[in-house]
Amino acid sequence: MMRILSFLILIAFVAFMLSPRLRAWMRDNATMLLLGGVGAAGLMLAATGRLNWVLAGIGAALPALWRVASLLRYLPLIRRLLGGVASAGPRQGQRDEGSGSRPRNGAMTRTEAAEILGVALNATRDEIMAAHRRLMQKLHPDRGGTDYFAARLNEARDRLLSED
Repeated sequence: MMRILSFLILIAFVAFMLSPRLRAWMRDNATMLLLGGVGAAGLMLAATGRLNWVLAGIGAALPALWRVASLLRYLPLIRRLLGGVASAGPRQGQRDEGSGSRPRNGAMTRTEAAEILGVALNATRDEIMAAHRRLMQKLHPDRGGTDYFAARLNEARDRLLSED
């Protein structure tokens, strides 16, 4: 059986390499061919009694995929928090001229702090505290966040609440 299958695959490959019309047809019907191949493989596994291992693997992978998909909603917040880290210092081979938005002492600017907390620059104390509390509930180390994110949120809150 395996010899016949190997021979058929070899013939299909040679026909594919020699015929431009066959290549064009396969390119146009790639989705149908892929789904048909997956279906044929599934039938073959079911007929030989090996489909249970495939289904068990899929079932075991679903919780992990669900967890990864649920973490995708935090990407904009993580990008905002890490955006300040990328501009923290001069890049390799560049001198720090002090022309960037970050002050020379490395402190966070008010603009960065407002972006991290997701508030306007002229936000009230209550708005700043509410935004900090909301984000801290999601990113606190006790709730699965990291110390770095919590420190950045605290730094942003303190910067916006300072009077300078």
